[in-house]
Amino acid sequence: MRFSSLAVIAAVTLSIAGCYSPGELIQMGPTYAAQTHKSPKQYALCVFPQWQESRPDATLSETENGYRLLSGNDMNTNEILQVSKTADGSDVKFYQRSYLDFGAGKATALESTKNCL
Repeated sequence: MRFSSLAVIAAVTLSIAGCYSPGELIQMGPTYAAQTHKSPKQYALCVFPQWQESRPDATLSETENGYRLLSGNDMNTNEILQVSKTADGSDVKFYQRSYLDFGAGKATALESTKNCL
């Protein structure tokens, strides 16, 4: 009985530990940052289709000064890509939560972020 209680507590703790809202993920700081000479729209339209292939829940939205790609949802965000307009092109900030992912989605999100620069 005692063992099963500990197992349930451990499972709940592990399942909650990896959940982040978009704001919480951004507060942790970017996993990867870069600049590109592409406009925010050009860059976002290069990355977004690649994210959609491995992350069907990926969304693209326009912001005041660029674009934002997000995979996941408001309570469990996997990746965020913020693309902001600069004088020479775009500033790129990629945020990714630490979690167990046995599929290709996690690696593909970062690879496409770098490949489209």
